[in-house]
Amino acid sequence: MPRNWESITNNDENCPYAPDDFRRAMYQLVCQQCLYLRFPQHAKAYRLITAYESYFREALDLLGLRLIHKIDREFLVVIQTVARPQRMSKAQTLFLLVLRQAYHLRASIGDVANGFGDVIYNIPEFEDLYREMTGLTLVEKSLAPLRDLLRDAAQHGLARETQAPDGDPQPFEICILPGIVEVLDENTVGRFGAALKAELAVSSSETLSEGEGISPENEEMDVEEAMQ
Repeated sequence: MPRNWESITNNDENCPYAPDDFRRAMYQLVCQQCLYLRFPQHAKAYRLITAYESYFREALDLLGLRLIHKIDREFLVVIQTVARPQRMSKAQTLFLLVLRQAYHLRASIGDVANGFGDVIYNIPEFEDLYREMTGLTLVEKSLAPLRDLLRDAAQHGLARETQAPDGDPQPFEICILPGIVEVLDENTVGRFGAALKAELAVSSSETLSEGEGISPENEEMDVEEAMQ
């Protein structure tokens, strides 16, 4: 492994990148976690990292991170090799779990939107699944809570808003990206679910004694840091 990025650019006369390009690509990968070649804001970093993949793997390993390159679907994911807890709201945790299940339900039967493995839900479909899994309502008076949660997921390359079909009255559809399978694998989902059930059990007993309901938006819990 080179001691710095300058040693790569100095020793490779055909390298089209500057040392700062390597630094920016590394920072973008670690912060955003998933990079997709098809997204213009990701493309330069994706191409650089895949061209010098072995160097990035070694550098990430020193940080306790593992690089996954899905060549067929043209995306990169970085995940932690050493888990550590972080505070996440119940709303965030529930949303991630429902996103992961929603992806599984469609992808497992080949119902993907394109060759990149995206899965599309309209808002009523996702709301029905969310209610079925959690017993809660995601969209009530406005779409603001859903959009806030989608914005968080988009920052990590897990899901994003996408344009609704022409003539469809809904303002957008939910596009779940394939990186969610790597970030929230079966083991991580199991730990998320176990932590959530334990926390909900404690919260239920406390709030029942107080005569109040549970508010997933306001409560936080310790979960494994699947997202950086």
